[in-house]
Amino acid sequence: MEPTYAELKKQNDRLQIDLNKTKNALEQATLENKKAEVRISYLQSTLDHLDTCIYIKDTERKYLYANKKTLKLFNCTAEELQGSSDLNYFPKDTCEQLSQIDRRILELGENTNFEVESKDNDGNRIVFLEIKTPLFDKNNNSKIVGLCGLSTDITERKKNEEVIKESQQQLKILNNTKDKLFSIIAHDLRSPFYGITGFSELLIENLSTTEDEESKEYIGLIDTLAKNTLILLDNLLSWAKSQTKELSLKPEKLLLSEVIQEVIVLKKSLSKVKHISLNYEPTDKIELYTDKNILQTILRNLISNAIKFTNKGGKIDITVTTNKELIEICVSDNGVGISKESINTIFELSNTTVLPGTANEQGSGLGLILCKELVEKLNGTIWVESNVNKGSQFSFALPTSI
Repeated sequence: MEPTYAELKKQNDRLQIDLNKTKNALEQATLENKKAEVRISYLQSTLDHLDTCIYIKDTERKYLYANKKTLKLFNCTAEELQGSSDLNYFPKDTCEQLSQIDRRILELGENTNFEVESKDNDGNRIVFLEIKTPLFDKNNNSKIVGLCGLSTDITERKKNEEVIKESQQQLKILNNTKDKLFSIIAHDLRSPFYGITGFSELLIENLSTTEDEESKEYIGLIDTLAKNTLILLDNLLSWAKSQTKELSLKPEKLLLSEVIQEVIVLKKSLSKVKHISLNYEPTDKIELYTDKNILQTILRNLISNAIKFTNKGGKIDITVTTNKELIEICVSDNGVGISKESINTIFELSNTTVLPGTANEQGSGLGLILCKELVEKLNGTIWVESNVNKGSQFSFALPTSI
């Protein structure tokens, strides 16, 4: 009996050891299972809180899983979702579109993204951005076992894009209308003023030898008004182009004295009406590389502004100083001057104070604002110094080459 007892004891000990191993393995498996459940719970909670529809389908395109966002969209429970298809939740034409995409993913294993339109339960249009990817067997990377889809509601974004697109079309129409208006201003409206100013100058010259002072005065007023209006039209066109980025630079090599003298010739008749002397003495032959039309526009406006605010019998001096890198041009007058308060806003569009000239000339105040923008376009700076009843000095500095 003793040998038998000993053998049974050995077998019992081995069984006890195996039992302990099995118990430990079971406890370890239970622990791992709990960890997996926690991870799954966290993952499920994360997916359910996303503002994106997430779902999984099998190779037959039947639903296996969906997060809360998807279930809410489909208006069903997780149990009702199991084994259902797109036909349960979407119109037929939408299902046909989804079917083509799903088959491509399941057959070719391609990732894809696309937009799909459908209708909600109330018949309202909804648009989704669909991102889908194939799911592979973990033991066989070439075997597709289903697909995973992410669907984001982009209905509002789509509406906004369409509104923007429509607005762009309307803006294009408005821009075309604006361009047409500018064309009319630039050609059809400006041309008559050149005729008026030409005839008024002829009349002034013909009357210069007569004693009809009243006619001279009236014709002088016509001449001044026409030229000031023409200046306003030119300023409006230049400013509009600068605001719409249509004012392009065309730099060329220039002789500064020639540019200044050309502008003075244009302004002689305005200064003559008010008996204002317009003085400029060319010195050295100063050359610079810049845009001639823009430079002339700046000079025309500064000289016109000086004439406007200088009393009859006054004077305007144009001077130039230079070094190797900068050229400084100054237009000074002995007119009414500018108050310290006004100087701070004289180049700003927000400045709504537009004063009449010494001969009651009217203006828009746009000239000086345009000067600042154009000087800066030429990579220069502009400033003003003034004293009330003593005159003003407008200066701007430009690089010798843009």
